[in-house]
Amino acid sequence: MVVEWLFPTPVLHADLQPDSEIAAGMEAELACFDQEVFGQQQFNDRNNLTGDLLGSAGLDQLHRSPSFQWLNQQLSLHVSQYLELLLGPEHGLESHIQKAWPVVCAQNGGEVELHTHRNAQLSAVFYVKTEAENSSGELEFLAPDDYFSHVMSIPFSDAAVSGGVFAPKQHRLLLFPSDLRHRVTPYEGGSPRYSVSYDIAITTASGRGHEMRVPHPMDWVPMSLFHSP
Repeated sequence: MVVEWLFPTPVLHADLQPDSEIAAGMEAELACFDQEVFGQQQFNDRNNLTGDLLGSAGLDQLHRSPSFQWLNQQLSLHVSQYLELLLGPEHGLESHIQKAWPVVCAQNGGEVELHTHRNAQLSAVFYVKTEAENSSGELEFLAPDDYFSHVMSIPFSDAAVSGGVFAPKQHRLLLFPSDLRHRVTPYEGGSPRYSVSYDIAITTASGRGHEMRVPHPMDWVPMSLFHSP
């Protein structure tokens, strides 16, 4: 008997190697975020803090920080390789960072509930600071709600041959489709864990529109331009 998996989900993971100065700069910026924001009374009863929830304060624009330009370059390289592997070298698509935000998992059971990022096409996680030999706070992927709806409901981690759980590792990058359901299991460590999340939009090149693909933002026209005075 043979079981064929017809629609596998591509999840990229790569262990990056920032030099000590770059690594220290990223960690210092997230430590500052941890102290200045997580320490506020309105947040001190949470076991996690994610900057995308605080977008009004500009905390979803981490990709504009000088400390994260090296990571942006690495992400661009790996997104390009990911698309080329899936679609071939002549895919004609462009990728855009929509937003990037810090994530702090508290040492006392920090976790992130099940969710998706349907505003984007690809999402990424990069672990800035983790504890060696501590695999808690895993990133777990689950199949879409209707993946087995015709027979049963099975979590991806139970149904997939390779499993759907990735242990955190310092300086590891993960890239995956944004509509893939995922969560962070409870993290138990002696210090907070720092990571960065990205949302990435995939479009055609400017002026190279294609049916059923999102056109480049340069080809968009805001409808507010047509409002009557």
